[in-house]
Amino acid sequence: MKKRILSVFVIAITAVQFGYSQETKKDPEFGVKWGGYVKADYILDTRRLNDTREGQYIVVPLGEKLDANGDDLNKELGYNQFAIESRLKASFTGPDFLGMKTAGVIEAHFFGNSSEDINSLALRHAYFTLSSDKVEWLFGQYWHPTFVTNVSPGTLEFNAGVPYQPFNRSPQVRFSTKGNVRFTAAIITERDFSTNIGVEDYGGAAVRFAAIPTFHTQLQFGQDDKIVGGFGATLKTVDLNTRLGASALAKNDNKTSLSFMGYAKANLGQGVTWKVYGQYGGNTTEQLMFGGYARKSNGDILDSKVLSAWTEFSGKFNDKLGWGLFGGYTKDGGFGNDYASLVKSSGVENSYRISPRLDYTVGKVRLGAELCYTTAQYANGIAANGDLNTAGVKEVGNFRTAFSATYFF
Repeated sequence: MKKRILSVFVIAITAVQFGYSQETKKDPEFGVKWGGYVKADYILDTRRLNDTREGQYIVVPLGEKLDANGDDLNKELGYNQFAIESRLKASFTGPDFLGMKTAGVIEAHFFGNSSEDINSLALRHAYFTLSSDKVEWLFGQYWHPTFVTNVSPGTLEFNAGVPYQPFNRSPQVRFSTKGNVRFTAAIITERDFSTNIGVEDYGGAAVRFAAIPTFHTQLQFGQDDKIVGGFGATLKTVDLNTRLGASALAKNDNKTSLSFMGYAKANLGQGVTWKVYGQYGGNTTEQLMFGGYARKSNGDILDSKVLSAWTEFSGKFNDKLGWGLFGGYTKDGGFGNDYASLVKSSGVENSYRISPRLDYTVGKVRLGAELCYTTAQYANGIAANGDLNTAGVKEVGNFRTAFSATYFF
């Protein structure tokens, strides 16, 4: 009986596939292309971390925490291995819309939306585009425009340079022009990557209830295989009034902030590429950057101003063996002289990272090794001038040794 059921099932699937193939031939303008990869990570750390997904996604090491004997509780070796970065991607093409080419992408991975649901399937990208020879519209969830896809770190680790490189995927409407000089404008809200205002599980509500989406504009110029440069600005408003608790008042508590970014990439010859990126501003914690909020004596909101920058050199020894060297630095500049009281702070005054890597690729298989030294200078409070006070706090560092094996399809 089971064999008969299985036979019927196979015949049915074959018939559906045959019918679909016939329909596809009648409508060649529509198509689906599958892709993705399976990746295994193996990591060894010398310290406990401020991280997520059980250590797979590192941000910075945890600060010093002394026991009764004066020994650091957070100075401890840790080893783990994962396959949660593995992902699946479907790319669609379809008929034109009002003379514009149409395309779409749905991409998911097994990273989960939080550490609690690690290994669960989670949405990365879901968008479609309408494009002509001169312009393109994008609708859906995609990289935040501050993550510049053609000038981003090539690190083997999934964190892609966080907290020195903005990292965020958000729902948006984006308009871009094409050519040697390219203009981008986007209207953005928050979903998986949301502003940290110190309230658990508040998600993107701080932007949602400000009733003003985030606005971004950017100008990029040059050719990707030679020299590329660009700069942009982001205007973001949050409402810090959660309206929770018995003493909540029905009024908005808005803060609008401006941040600026600039970047460049150059082909230095003989296959060597140099990249550099910097961002300065406040209210960027949804991009996994440091920062926080405070108040003036009159109750108005202040945001700390954070500088972040990174640079990277990369190239190939031959057609199989590649190399890279990443370096990043970030500093929380504090709240300024108007500081009166603290609302929320990441508590890290500065951090830097140095990360060399090697990768060996044959066909669809890539083997990689990466060394990553990351520091964190924690603060023990906010000084009267609004700076993060680091007096008496020891800088900590973590050395990560990471190996990866990736099969692309």
